[in-house]
Amino acid sequence: MVPRHFFRLDHRRFALGGHTSQSITINHARVVNLLSCGGHSSSNNNDANDDNIGLAMTPSELEFVLSNFPQVCLYDSGELETFIRFLLAPLPPSTIPSVTLVADTGVGGEKVDWPRLAHEGYGAGLTVEQATKAIRMMPELMALYYEDTRKPSVGYMYTQMQQRLPPQLSDEVQMQLGQFLEGADFSDVLTLGYLHSLGISWKKLRLLLSAFPLWTTNNLDPGWEILQRGPVRSVLKRHSLDYLRQRLQIRPSEVYKMLKTHTRLSTYDAATKILPTLDKLQKSLDLQSSELKQLILRMPSVIGIGTSAKKDTSSSFDQRIEFFQNEAGMSIKEIKESVLKQPSLIQYGIASSLRPKLDFFLNELGIPHKYIGRIVNTSPAVMGLSLPDTLRPKVVSIMKLCALHPYEVGMMVVISPQTLFLSQKGKIEPALNYLASALSIDEPRDLGELVLKAPRLLRQGLETSLMKKIDLIAEALSYVNEKDSKLAAAEILRQNPALFDTSNAVIIERLQRCVFADKDVAQYLLPSQKGRRKLFSFAEEVTASGDPILMFSDETFNSLSKIYPDAASAADETGLKRKDISRACKTGLPIDGHYFSQLMDSWPTKSKSQSFVAPKAENTVSISMYCSGGSYPNDSVDVTRGQSTNGGIAIQIVSEGVDTTRLLFEISNAANKCFGIRVPLGKEPSGDMLLAVFPLMNPGRNRCDLYACSSALRVLEIFLNTKRKDKQFYEITVFTDSTYAWKLVRDRQRLLSLGSCFHAHQMLSKLDVTDGSSYNIDIFHPLARSFSRLNGQEEPLESTGKHRPFYNSSVKFYYSFDGTLEPGEIKTLKKLAKSAAMWQFNRERSFVPK
Repeated sequence: MVPRHFFRLDHRRFALGGHTSQSITINHARVVNLLSCGGHSSSNNNDANDDNIGLAMTPSELEFVLSNFPQVCLYDSGELETFIRFLLAPLPPSTIPSVTLVADTGVGGEKVDWPRLAHEGYGAGLTVEQATKAIRMMPELMALYYEDTRKPSVGYMYTQMQQRLPPQLSDEVQMQLGQFLEGADFSDVLTLGYLHSLGISWKKLRLLLSAFPLWTTNNLDPGWEILQRGPVRSVLKRHSLDYLRQRLQIRPSEVYKMLKTHTRLSTYDAATKILPTLDKLQKSLDLQSSELKQLILRMPSVIGIGTSAKKDTSSSFDQRIEFFQNEAGMSIKEIKESVLKQPSLIQYGIASSLRPKLDFFLNELGIPHKYIGRIVNTSPAVMGLSLPDTLRPKVVSIMKLCALHPYEVGMMVVISPQTLFLSQKGKIEPALNYLASALSIDEPRDLGELVLKAPRLLRQGLETSLMKKIDLIAEALSYVNEKDSKLAAAEILRQNPALFDTSNAVIIERLQRCVFADKDVAQYLLPSQKGRRKLFSFAEEVTASGDPILMFSDETFNSLSKIYPDAASAADETGLKRKDISRACKTGLPIDGHYFSQLMDSWPTKSKSQSFVAPKAENTVSISMYCSGGSYPNDSVDVTRGQSTNGGIAIQIVSEGVDTTRLLFEISNAANKCFGIRVPLGKEPSGDMLLAVFPLMNPGRNRCDLYACSSALRVLEIFLNTKRKDKQFYEITVFTDSTYAWKLVRDRQRLLSLGSCFHAHQMLSKLDVTDGSSYNIDIFHPLARSFSRLNGQEEPLESTGKHRPFYNSSVKFYYSFDGTLEPGEIKTLKKLAKSAAMWQFNRERSFVPK
């Protein structure tokens, strides 16, 4: 006989509960009555208002329960009675949709207020016999405290339930109740399987699990998915996990997701690390309990931040708070709001990340110090972006296309800090190019003046807002010629660019009022002196004695390390001579390891007819492949990090110079050999679209986007293997809509060099990194190898001859907006990639509620 585990009744329960020998005796009698009086009731109709409400245990069963779960005698008998009433009361009607939704799907369990439902006469609908047998087998279901929830060993439960629990029932429990059992102990699966064998439906079990989070306990075995993510204890600390559940009011599934995100959490002690850190966070930032929960679930690694001061140094946490207060000029309220939006804000290094960003805003963009706090508070995620690879290139892109001074871009950032978080290639440049074309703006400075008047317009959707407003105004003008209407609408928007910042609904309402009042639309939409007063103004005049100077850290001119307003400013800060910097800008040669470039007064334009596909030579086939990746479910502030996700990819093929139908058929066949799971496209697929499931670990958005590019190259290799003897040459252009992927693949020579590395560790050595996680080396290395072969580069010596280079093809990478697809088509491709991820997500978790 396998024994149940030994319960140790902590003597502190008596003191903390204010119990005396007399109160314990009285409470014991009431508990005994509640557990046994149901057998003496005159009826067994589950009447929740029955004065004799209770279970129907026999004396021997009662003795078993009290000896194995003695702490129940210290529970408030009133709470225990409410608990039993809820078990036995009938299910609530469909007029309570939140509860019905929980029972049917398991979604929204935090909305089940079981004491209130019990008071109203509703509950889980169990019979007295079912409830009695359930509590007799597992007294821990009555637990009101986390330390009381530990169930007996699995061996004991198998011994007790072997006649009642068929092996296949465990799989059905996982399928029906999986959303509650992620991260839970296997004993919970056995318990729920036993309850179902008593005749308790899955619908009722979902309601019970939603109402009673303590019915599930944390699995102390971390499992392979957590073990492969980083350092973790072989056996998790029950006390620490129970404390997290109690403090944050979360379930085992959320603890499990936290461990997946931050494996070191398994090593933290509740008393010496978790408790003082959570107390410090809550007190210093004045957080409500719900806000603390939101913060920790979004960024569990925050628990690892140092909160204890050392000898003469304040803690890491205090240093960051002091930085935001003293150097960024923020109040505690603003810091709190910012941290709740971006929890990693209190983890960024002060010297390596925060202070350089502050210097960038103050000195490179000329933003007055009083506005720094607003920028951080409005868009805190900006503080985590890379200066040389993200922030400065975005600023330079705006400066080039709009002929703006860095300080003028700084004015835009003050009014609309979110601009810096927009994609340079996917949002900023397409919007500016469209405005220049649609509004017939020939001079970059004219476009700059327009953007300065309405800086928020860059955040508007290209199709849903910018294009739509031109169409709405043109339609209201009702000119005979549509082209004249569009030109007139463009002129109105040039004179009053603030209309771009107005919602479509407001524009429609204003136009309707104008038409009904029989007013002239052009006059009605002219700028008005009325409206909001200007919130921000710069006293400083923008003065510079020449074009801004850009300083780079390498010869590729990709990593931008500084923006100077002019050559004189660059000379003053670097200690170099002005003429030497001007010479370096012309020659491209370095000075003291730095490369300089002058922001030329140029206006790069490219129409849709000027694609990046090279002109076709004779016997040349041009193939364009537009790649996109997506993951599902979305990651948001309201969702616990570490949730299980699925990924998908979408590839659209555009070809010229050959029988398109046959080409698409052959590429589709190649894709069948390449992809493990193809996603169905519908009844009549055109053949130019490939949808597939992301098959690797950790399907994040960046990984899916990079895998889409890698998959396109793999499909091409399989396709071109059958074309080696053809006389045709294949010009291939691969487009990606991901800024992350584009930055990795944009430099052709660098990618060819990386592709010569046979092993991944050789590639890491060339990249000068030891950890390839930021490069997603498991995807990037195969991509570079395929790129190398498709461009005819010889295989490295280590290759065994399985792969051979292709001498009849060349491949280049570009950003999707540089191709011939319209913005709406690119957006549709992204949606298809996400739909592939959603398809797989539902496929893995689909079940029919019973």
